[in-house]
Amino acid sequence: MPELIRPDAILHYEVAGSGRPLLLIAGIASDSASWGLLPSLLPGRHLLMPDNRGSGRTRCDGALSIADMVDDLAALIEHLGIGPVDVVGHSMGGFLGLALAARHPEKVSRLVTLASGTLSNASRLLFRDLSRLYFTIPPVDWFRLLYQWLFSEPFFASETGVAAAAASSVAYPYRQSPGDFARQVAAIDAMTPIDLSSINCPVLAIAAERDLLAPPESVRALHKSITDCRFETIPGVAHSIHWEAPQAVGALVATFLD
Repeated sequence: MPELIRPDAILHYEVAGSGRPLLLIAGIASDSASWGLLPSLLPGRHLLMPDNRGSGRTRCDGALSIADMVDDLAALIEHLGIGPVDVVGHSMGGFLGLALAARHPEKVSRLVTLASGTLSNASRLLFRDLSRLYFTIPPVDWFRLLYQWLFSEPFFASETGVAAAAASSVAYPYRQSPGDFARQVAAIDAMTPIDLSSINCPVLAIAAERDLLAPPESVRALHKSITDCRFETIPGVAHSIHWEAPQAVGALVATFLD
């Protein structure tokens, strides 16, 4: 079980494949197991998939911060002696990837963000409400609510399928606790602005047409100050873009990185 010992945390990460290094950064409430089919669609890559603070098997105490998560990623690249690396980040993981490229430009060669946009006041309130509710309702019901914001209409075609997905999420042995979800939400709330205009690596921002959390216009707004940035929108899908359209995401990522 690969781990990186940090001054105030033990960072768990998974590795797979061989070839050029590619760092995959998960979003809020997600960990290294959250990538679905995407890793299999990126052959010829040495994949590094860490669990951010407050998720999976990474262990740390106290308050979380986006800055600490970014420093963890920089330390992992340094520890493995593999920089610069290509980076793909989903949702909050995209924010972390952007911050990594801004603060540690020598460690990032190319960056892809998936469904990462500016946070509206409504989205911030939603996350706070989800954080509060996670302590008070059965986890299976909490996941059913969460799915409303992650997936598009086809996901909900089968009531049995939704129930099975919720049961699977609850049974996952490294499921994020309500307390850790609250710590990640608090870290996002406390995040200070980052000057993204300093990013000098090529960036691809992929948006999901039906994303309620990060609609395409918010993705463009977040990345607007980056000089070398291109945008793509995948039609018909929502925030869990790499779950609903893994082939399309994999093709865009592979083409851009190669």
